[in-house]
Amino acid sequence: MGADCTREGPGYTNSMSRDVEGAPRSRGARLVSLVLPRLAFYPFLVASLLVFPAALPWMILGWLLLAGFRRFRGKPAWPVLALGVAIVLLKRMDWPATLVVLGFLMIAAAGLDYLQKTRPALKRATAVAAFCLVPAWIAMAWQWNVVGHTSRRPALEGRPIVCTGDSLSVTGFPRVLEKRLRVPVLDHALGGITTDEGLRRLPESLVLRPQAVVIELGGHDSLRGKSRRQTKANLESMIRASREAGAEVFLFEIPRGFVMDPFAGLERELARELDLELIHDGAIRQLVVFSPFTPLGAWTGRILSYDGLHPNDAGNVFLADRVEAALRRVYGDSILR
Repeated sequence: MGADCTREGPGYTNSMSRDVEGAPRSRGARLVSLVLPRLAFYPFLVASLLVFPAALPWMILGWLLLAGFRRFRGKPAWPVLALGVAIVLLKRMDWPATLVVLGFLMIAAAGLDYLQKTRPALKRATAVAAFCLVPAWIAMAWQWNVVGHTSRRPALEGRPIVCTGDSLSVTGFPRVLEKRLRVPVLDHALGGITTDEGLRRLPESLVLRPQAVVIELGGHDSLRGKSRRQTKANLESMIRASREAGAEVFLFEIPRGFVMDPFAGLERELARELDLELIHDGAIRQLVVFSPFTPLGAWTGRILSYDGLHPNDAGNVFLADRVEAALRRVYGDSILR
């Protein structure tokens, strides 16, 4: 009996040692598997909430890839798909037809993924819905990129370009542009004005027969409690009047919030409906992102505004770069000196 104990003792001891040594590693591995995905997910969630409208297709693609990864791991994809749709709804973007179709497909795929647990017969339908998300996203991303780039190609003439806007434009990027372009650039911006005042002042600009009008207005409409409908009507009147006077229109996309847009993608909607060249909202947003009061501004030393919004000299150059790029897309490089 003693021999048996001696013979079995070391084996038993080694087995216990492996269990004892393995248990912490197993718990540690489980802890890492729980913590690391969350460390990656929450920054992604925050980035999705803060993403610029111009990057919306890539944000949605991130959620679709995450849903596909969960399906590959044998986990349910419906929570990710549902959350992705909820974020797009929360952000209050413009909804072109392709985004509506993609949204409905994501909801359908989420619902089928949820129901297939109890109804195995829905597995094939779930797979078909998931597959349809691929061409739906491609169509949406293509249209989202096309909106904001006009199909109009007017001939370049010697007539001036008029810039109308508020304090983000006045004595700013138009002064930089006039040094770069072959045609005159006129600064008709005025600090603090709304689209009401911009519309009233527009005839003073059109009497000069400009070949292009750059509009940066609408931010003060939101600040002063103007309705979206009124702001859209004013901007649309400015656009139509400019075109009737023979001028092409370049429209700034105005950011009115970090997470959601209270005007629900107004400028992008106008660009889609009226075939406009849009200067994406990332231009103005970066004045905020790269300011003395944000981590990115402090860490990188790239300061584009002096007060967190209004451009400094570097910010004016940055805005001029964006407007110049839009002008070159429409008129070609011949517009440059």
